[in-house]
Amino acid sequence: MKNKLTNNIGLKIGSLLAAIVIWLAVVNINDPNTSVTFYNVPVTIQNADAITSQGKIYEIEDNSDVVNRVTLYGPRSVLENVEKSNVVAVADMKNLSSVNTVSIDFSTTTNFNQITDIRASSENVKVTIETRKTVQMVLRTQVIGEAPEGYVVGSVTTDQNLVRVIGPESLINRISTAAITIDMNTMSGVTTDITTSATVRLYDDAGEEVTGSTLTKNPESVIATVNILPTKEVPLKFEVSGTPANGFAFSGTVSSDPETVTVYGTKAAIATISSITIPADELNITGQRENLVTRINIAEYVPDTVTLVSEDEEEVTVTVDIEPLETKEIKIDLRSIEIDDLPENMTCEFDTSNGEVVTITLVGIKKDLAVLNATNILRVFKVNEWMASQGITKLPEGNYPVTLEFDLPEDVTLQSPVKVTMSAVNNPVEEEENAGEGNEEQNNQGN
Repeated sequence: MKNKLTNNIGLKIGSLLAAIVIWLAVVNINDPNTSVTFYNVPVTIQNADAITSQGKIYEIEDNSDVVNRVTLYGPRSVLENVEKSNVVAVADMKNLSSVNTVSIDFSTTTNFNQITDIRASSENVKVTIETRKTVQMVLRTQVIGEAPEGYVVGSVTTDQNLVRVIGPESLINRISTAAITIDMNTMSGVTTDITTSATVRLYDDAGEEVTGSTLTKNPESVIATVNILPTKEVPLKFEVSGTPANGFAFSGTVSSDPETVTVYGTKAAIATISSITIPADELNITGQRENLVTRINIAEYVPDTVTLVSEDEEEVTVTVDIEPLETKEIKIDLRSIEIDDLPENMTCEFDTSNGEVVTITLVGIKKDLAVLNATNILRVFKVNEWMASQGITKLPEGNYPVTLEFDLPEDVTLQSPVKVTMSAVNNPVEEEENAGEGNEEQNNQGN
């Protein structure tokens, strides 16, 4: 029996091997081994609290939690039933290495035992570990764009004014501002108050936005109310104090650059303001021999109910016009001066025995003197007023020295008083008529 088993042993072994090869060939022909590749397979992070529970925070580097390519090997009949969603990639933070990498374990949710091999383009998730930091910041508001013409953006209020930010220390340390932005360019034509939702954003000192998947904000957004207010352009008015040096005068002209400013406020406040007045103590021209040019901050003189639209208009350049005094001679015909308000039964006239014309000299600035002439400066001489000023109650006949007065602008004066002689005489005609009227009255009473 033993000889039968060992006879032709080589042939028998060869036959067995051939049978195995034939069997494998048949199997491969019916269900051959093959492969399938899936792209951009996401990695699930497990046990993240192994990091966060220590007051740390992690951030995935280089997008390494997405595997570019995963290839499965196995029988065709098995792989035909595997989809990308069946591929599982897991990185367990408990397995964090000393170089801050976590190995990725690959599996499938179906027929895993029949998968002969899994190969991936990357086998580790790279992470950065930092201390977690929390800060609380005051929320600021910023407005870009403009309100419609004739309006400005007033105040912007939010339903919350504090923001809590949590993230890696390196990012938190970069943040200097938490703010919302109101873009008026998206609200064309709006002239009433606006309520809108605004996203909270974080910025560094350079105004660049600070972002990161590990940064969290609370709240993420706020409700903002934007106050839209009307504007009004109002002129500046100036008061002046002091007296220029001898031989000079204030022309009455004060100019400024700008001459008007624009303010904003409520409709009621805008309706009540017509100008902004700068008090005299800001413009003292005492001793001035030339124009006074100065800069004035007008902000403190703007009523509390309104606000300047632009800070650039807070300071204005003001020029007070100072001119040298000039003289002008005018010849006055004494006969052209009307005498009025005479005492009863009196006739008065100016003595022309030394000439019918007197020359007066006026002192003032050029523009004021230019419009004055012998006609428009004459003033009626009222005798009773003159008598009252001299304390005279009854005017006997005779010659009286009087000082003529003229209608002159406030800043024009006479270089010296103009004195002439006035003659006063009784009116005999009026006396005789009165006497006749008296006799007739007596006769009528006698009858």
